[in-house]
Amino acid sequence: MQRKWNSLRATPWFPAVLLILVQMTSGMRDMPQFAFFLIYLQEQLGLTPAMISGVVAGAQIAGMAAALLGGAITARLGSKWVLACGLALAGLSSLVFQTHWLWLVALLWLVSGAGSALVTVGGASYLTRLSDRGALGILSALYVLSMTVGGAIGNPIAGVLIEQRGFGAFGWAAMALTAVAVLVVTLLMAHLRDHATEPAPLRSFWSSALSATRRTKGRLLIGMRCLPTIFYGMLTVLIPLLINSLSGSKVTVAAYGTTTLIVASGAQLLAGRTADRWGGRRPTLVAYAAIILAGLGLAASAGTVWGLFVFGVLGTAAAWSLSTLMYVWVADGIPKAEHPSTFGLLHAVWSLSMISGSVLGGWFVHSMPGLPFLIAGLLNVSSFLLTFAYYGSSD
Repeated sequence: MQRKWNSLRATPWFPAVLLILVQMTSGMRDMPQFAFFLIYLQEQLGLTPAMISGVVAGAQIAGMAAALLGGAITARLGSKWVLACGLALAGLSSLVFQTHWLWLVALLWLVSGAGSALVTVGGASYLTRLSDRGALGILSALYVLSMTVGGAIGNPIAGVLIEQRGFGAFGWAAMALTAVAVLVVTLLMAHLRDHATEPAPLRSFWSSALSATRRTKGRLLIGMRCLPTIFYGMLTVLIPLLINSLSGSKVTVAAYGTTTLIVASGAQLLAGRTADRWGGRRPTLVAYAAIILAGLGLAASAGTVWGLFVFGVLGTAAAWSLSTLMYVWVADGIPKAEHPSTFGLLHAVWSLSMISGSVLGGWFVHSMPGLPFLIAGLLNVSSFLLTFAYYGSSD
């Protein structure tokens, strides 16, 4: 039995399977936990929407800071241990359901925001190190989709558990999932070393975090990640609100969410497979074209349910595809030693872009709902130029 187990661990696909399972386990905890955390703050602590937004925004800011430092931390500890530490810190958020002290709830959620950023940096850098270029596209798609699958499994279980046992029982169950994920990473996942990477001294954390901006390709990646995320941030705020306002039907809103999940998941798999076969540039350009088309379509049909539905699904599918292709971009143009700092920077860019898109969309949701879609869609015309420059640059 021991011989068979050692043989299994020696297979090239075993670390990838473990990473995907860990990501799925995190999704089973994180996706339902975030939704029910907002309800917990409102129902159990009596917080106003403004106070709830402040707690959530604080965690995002903590995550941005941790992501910028994630590259230097990964250089010292390695991707495996950054992933394990991030999972443990993010898992502390489940303790919020055991307390009614607002200061402790806010502190735990801030710490978990930093932990989630470390999970992103550690998992992404581990992913690009364990895969050869020929399979990175489909592996990236499976890695991203595993979070969605985990959420689809965890949401109904969490709802039943909270209804029957309360928030406290759900919090302990989420902690148990965290323990499982940390144990899998600690005991089973291989410690991948990049011998070209020298551990960075603690005093150089900040410069290491921003090292990706010194390269031309690093600066191009910032734009390639930022512009579609601004558009996606608008979609997440505006589309459900506008569909509900026009149709007055929660069923229609739910149908939009379900359709988006199915189509966008399929688009991610297609983008990954296409990148493996023809390279990252072609599917990237197609996804940007889809975002521009979606922006124009939403601007023209913001007053109709069918237009919001069709072009909203198209835009979300394109944005999700680009999230998968991001791993291919980094692998195609950035030295492996700089992957952790690059992923940390891109996570911070993603956070700022999501906030920008959500705020801009909220300003215009009732006055001119089509205008932000038009602006954000046309912004991605620049993404074509950035993509050609990225794949044509030698730096």
